[in-house]
Amino acid sequence: MSSYAEEAADLAKLGGALVLNMGTVTPEGIKNYTQALKAYNDAGRPVVLDPVGAGATSIRRNAVKTLLSSGTFTIIKGNQSEIQTVHGATVAQRGVDSASSLTIPQRASLVRSLARQRGCVVLLTGPTDLLSDGRRTIRVDNGNELLGMITGTGCTLGTTVSAMVAAYEADPLLAAVAGTVMFGVAAEMAAERQDVKGPGSFVPAFLDELYGIRKATARGDLRWSVLAKIAAVHVVDEAQC
Repeated sequence: MSSYAEEAADLAKLGGALVLNMGTVTPEGIKNYTQALKAYNDAGRPVVLDPVGAGATSIRRNAVKTLLSSGTFTIIKGNQSEIQTVHGATVAQRGVDSASSLTIPQRASLVRSLARQRGCVVLLTGPTDLLSDGRRTIRVDNGNELLGMITGTGCTLGTTVSAMVAAYEADPLLAAVAGTVMFGVAAEMAAERQDVKGPGSFVPAFLDELYGIRKATARGDLRWSVLAKIAAVHVVDEAQC
């Protein structure tokens, strides 16, 4: 949660990952982002880019270009409009939200193309999440509509995925898929609870279910993983999206 890049070199030695979240874009913020990115690249640690609202303003589009030219990323995570912007398209995005106007095959082609372009894992979020490392492309269908009715779930997913890739650097795609599945399963379990009546009661239940999955996994209880809804996606071409 540090926004002071002078700490980055020391933090990079602690075995974690860096999340660059573009929630607030200022000249000072971009300077901190690029400095922190360099520190984590130099230390060989994972970096997750969450280009929040990337297509909303020219300032944000320029910020994306600056970050992409300043270092390398392990994972780039965003909604459809954000991923299209990172890929190079000019998208008129209203705020940070995005409607999924592309078909699943088109979105799969987009994530694979960007993954190959940037040499990293790309996670495109939505009712169906699409992930690719440029070679393998996977869909995840876990989740619940209540995730889209509260603020901050996308940012939280970015943090979840960063923790996964920090713990399992050997295969960033597998780490990202695991984090995305866990996130979606927790949402499904929370939504089914009798005490959940809507978005307000969903939030604490969702946090409790994430906690419960983590504790169960530490005990070797992986029963939650049978709820995973994942499948490989065959990408036919790389048409521009």
